[in-house]
Amino acid sequence: MKSIVLTCLLFFVLSAWGQKDIKENPFSIGFRSQYGYIMNHSETMEYITGQHFPAYEFYIEKSTTGAKEWQREYNLPKWGVAFYHANINEYFGSISTLHPYIAFPIVKNRALDLDFRLGGGIGYISKIFDASDNFKNTAIGTHFNATFSFMLDAQFNISDPLKLHTNITFTHFSNSSYALPNLGINIPTIGLGLSYHFGDSKEIRAEKSDLLEKKEQSWTYTFRGSMGINETYAAVDKKFYAGSFSFLGQKQTSPKSKWGAEINIFHNPALKRELEDLNKEINGGLGILQIGIGPSHTLTIDKFGLYLQAGAYIHSEYKESGSIFQRVGGVYQFTEKISAQLLLKTHLTVAEYLEFGIGYTL
Repeated sequence: MKSIVLTCLLFFVLSAWGQKDIKENPFSIGFRSQYGYIMNHSETMEYITGQHFPAYEFYIEKSTTGAKEWQREYNLPKWGVAFYHANINEYFGSISTLHPYIAFPIVKNRALDLDFRLGGGIGYISKIFDASDNFKNTAIGTHFNATFSFMLDAQFNISDPLKLHTNITFTHFSNSSYALPNLGINIPTIGLGLSYHFGDSKEIRAEKSDLLEKKEQSWTYTFRGSMGINETYAAVDKKFYAGSFSFLGQKQTSPKSKWGAEINIFHNPALKRELEDLNKEINGGLGILQIGIGPSHTLTIDKFGLYLQAGAYIHSEYKESGSIFQRVGGVYQFTEKISAQLLLKTHLTVAEYLEFGIGYTL
C-alpha cells in the first residue's frame, strides 16, 4: 500500500504537465507483452517470490474530445478497459484482471507520446492460501481481490494508425483484510506493445479555463458514514463489521484540487479481540473507538475524485498499528448533496478494511 500512496502522489504532480495541442484518433485497440516478478515485502513470502514470469494485456481505448472542461484541464485524457493475465508459479497459479482505467497525457509531440495510466478493478487468483495444500502462500486468502494498476507508457509512431509502446507498470492485488492472509501481491513489470488506432485523427486545442481562479471558492462541509468487513489473526475465520463516521471540510483551490481536513470516529470490533489476545484491559464499548483527525486532498476528475487522507489518532486504546493512519480511494458526487465513497483504511503497508459509504454535503 505504501507504493500505491506514493504513486498517487506522483500522479498528482504529473497531472499538472502536458501540452495544449493534442492529435488523437477516436478509438484504439492494443496488446502488451510484459515481464516481471512478485516483490518480496515480507519475510513470510520468501518461498513464493523471486521467480520472473511473462504477463499479457489486451485493451480497448477511447480518446476524450475536450467537450467538458475537466477533459481540457487534464490535456484530453483517454478512457479504456484492459484485460491482464499471467501464470506466476505453483503457489499462486494464474492471475487475471479486468479493470477500467484513465490515461493522462504528459508529453505529446510528433516523436513521442508519454502517458500516465491509473486503473482499478477486480482480479482473480487461481490458487490461494490453504492450511493443508497451499500453506506457503501466505499472501492472499481469497480468489477475488481488488486490483490497482499504475503505468508509465511511452508511445512511438510507426505509421499513422500504428504505434509501438514501451512501459513500466506496477500492479497490486489485495482483499483489504476481508479474509486472511492478506499481505497482498505487488508486481512490477516492463513491457512492449502495439496499438492500432481507428478513425480519422484530428488536432484538438485543449484550452484550459481560468474561471475558477477569478472567483472566490467557498468551503463545503460533508458528513460521511461508512461500513466494512474484516478479519483478525486473533479470531481466524470470523468476520467483523466495522464502521466509521466522519466530518469533512474542504475547499476547491483549483479545477483539479480540493484541500481540507477530516475528523473521524472509527468502530472496529476486531480490535476488541486483538486487545483480549494481548491481555489488555478494555474500557467498555468505548474502548474500541478510535478518534482521528488529519488533512485531506481530493484530485477531481469531473464527478469523480481520487481521495487521500493522512491522519493521526487522538484517541485509541489499540496501539499496535501505531498512531498514524491513511485512507485512500474514490469518491463519486451524484448530486451537489449526495456522494458515495470507496476508501481503504490502512496503516502504511497494512490494510485494515475497505469502507463503503455515503456522504451528505450541507
